[in-house]
Amino acid sequence: MKFTPELEIPGGCIKPLHYDDIDGLFELYKHPEIPGQRPLQDKEQLNRMIDYSVQMAATQRGMMWAIETEGQIKGMVSGFDWQPSNLRIVMRVDGLPQLTVEERTASLKAAISFLSTKYHVRNFAYQWIEGQSDDIKAALSECGFTLAARLRDGWRTGNTEFSDVEQYHWISSENKPVPRKLGDDDELGQNLNANKRGES
Repeated sequence: MKFTPELEIPGGCIKPLHYDDIDGLFELYKHPEIPGQRPLQDKEQLNRMIDYSVQMAATQRGMMWAIETEGQIKGMVSGFDWQPSNLRIVMRVDGLPQLTVEERTASLKAAISFLSTKYHVRNFAYQWIEGQSDDIKAALSECGFTLAARLRDGWRTGNTEFSDVEQYHWISSENKPVPRKLGDDDELGQNLNANKRGES
């Protein structure tokens, strides 16, 4: 069963992780954006990550998409730390140097729109780590995220080195779906507990 849908963005799509994309994903993780993250050395780890992405989506613990434009894998957009009780999810985008701000923004918007519509998630977060490109902040601003807090030395980049973390949030203003009971939309004639004169 396909739990993660393919979603269109200008010039391409975000799509479920697949074994056919391992070479593209391996190239992506050879150029990590996050400070302190080491380049991936073992391609076999990506097989486990793809399996994990299916498990995450199936159990509603998160979702991962590959960003593909111009026929090339240029990045990934993910949602982690899913907490259904709080309807909150933390987003993340990893990209190659050639991933543009526009492609990053479109990918993030597509993922958020799907999660908001399908699972009624309303509270989205994003962590920008000092040392990452300011283009990421531009994409966050375009998506409606605002800076909520700064965590001093919140991210380890080495044995004794740390970077600050800026915490961004966006809360959807869309109306939440109204819970309804079976029969709320029935016509009077369908109500077995009502008589012909409309008296129950």
